[in-house]
Formats: sequence, structure tokens, C-alpha cells
Amino acid sequence: MVGEALVEVDTGSTSGVGGLEQYPRPSLAVDPAVLSVSDGQLWTVLWRRQHAPFIGEWALPGVFVAEQEELEAAALRGLRTKLGLDINLKPEQLFAWTKPGRDPRGWVATVAYYALVPFEHVMEACSRDVDVVAFALETTGPQGALVKDERITLKDSRGHVVAPVFDHSLILGRVVARVRSLIWHSDVALQLLPEYFTLRELQGTYESILGRNINKDSFRRRVTKTYSLVAPTGRLEEGRVGHRKAELYARNDKLM
Repeated sequence: MVGEALVEVDTGSTSGVGGLEQYPRPSLAVDPAVLSVSDGQLWTVLWRRQHAPFIGEWALPGVFVAEQEELEAAALRGLRTKLGLDINLKPEQLFAWTKPGRDPRGWVATVAYYALVPFEHVMEACSRDVDVVAFALETTGPQGALVKDERITLKDSRGHVVAPVFDHSLILGRVVARVRSLIWHSDVALQLLPEYFTLRELQGTYESILGRNINKDSFRRRVTKTYSLVAPTGRLEEGRVGHRKAELYARNDKLM
């Protein structure tokens, strides 16, 4: 148009597609965390680092993301190669952790994932590799409180406190808080159970995740009616001697 000034937009680049070579690039990692439940206790799984930094210390099974690799694929690779969990898992992405100085090797941003794994698979993984160990996970905040970040303590089989390296305690605390916030509105607890289960088993799983006891009648009303998470199958449990056999339940989508 005559008389209109021509404005040139400076993209900050004189070469390359988009000029990305002019911007600093952090290394990108993923840190998947495993949560499981057994005997009324919440558990996680760590691996003993085989190289610097922190060689011989306990950590989440994190990996650096390869070129052209999707984040979820990298998370699954970490679970498979470092923990031996080569099973059908659907890790959920949680958040990006980018605090400067979090890794002594340099500028490393990590994306945290979590996977809920039935305890029998955890035990199988631990039995195959002495550098893969399940740790009891306890929270130290007010009982039953839902907070953004739970303060956690990890203990080994002898009751000794273990502190994972990097900022992995903080990541685990955020994972626990997230799962607790979802427990009444999703299938997170059901992922830790077999296809069919009793309400007694389901309540025990909820209590292990939440870290507190739940009123039996209130719990059953919430999971069967208020939120309709599960429904009866019409079948009874097997193998329980000396007690009345309980009815088996399944997640609602199993009955549709």
C-alpha cells in the first residue's frame, strides 16, 4: 500500500530453521516413579546407580530422552532397562522439574511420570536384580490432608531410612500427593488390583494410598454409589476357608 511503512520483523535468526541453534538447550530427562501397595503399606522402587554422579546411591529409574524419542517411550524405557518392568504399563505424565542446579552434571530438565504397578510385578523385578529394591514409603504430613507436595520418608527392609539422590524425594512427594488427589475420581487404586476383587481388598488399597483408615460403610457407599467406580459381579471369592465368602467386584467398565 502506497505510503505505508514496511516493517521488518526480527526473528533473531540469520540461519537455520527458526534459528534454534542460537538458543541454549538443556539436556532433557524423564524420571518415572513407581507406586505399589502391599500389606497396608505404600511402596516405591529405586535402582542403585551404576555410574557417576552418586554411584552406588539410590535413585528413580530416570533416563535421558533420545533424539526423536517421545517422552512416554523414554519413561517406559527407564522402567524396563533399570527396573526390569517389561509389562503393559501406562505411565502418567505429572510435571516438569527445572530448578537450576538440580543435577551436578549441568543444566538438566526432567519430566516426572508415575506408574501404578501391582506388587507381584514389583517383587519379580526385585528378585531378578539386587540393584532394584522396593522401599516402604511413608508420608510425614497431617494424616488425611491433601497437599501439593507430600513430605516422604523411605525405609528399607530393616527399617533404615534411605534418601534418594538428586531431587527424587521431592518428585516422589509430588507423585503421592497427585495420586491421593485423584483416588475418588479415577481408577488409580483399581490399577493395583486384579481384574476381580472384594470390597475388603479395595478398601485396604485405598487406605494404603491415603495413609489413614476409612469408615467401612462410608467407603462402600462412595465406591459403589456416589462415584460408581465398581460394581458387583455376582461371583464369590474362592479359597477363603473358615469365613463367609465375599462377593467379587470389578471396575464398572468391565461390566459394560
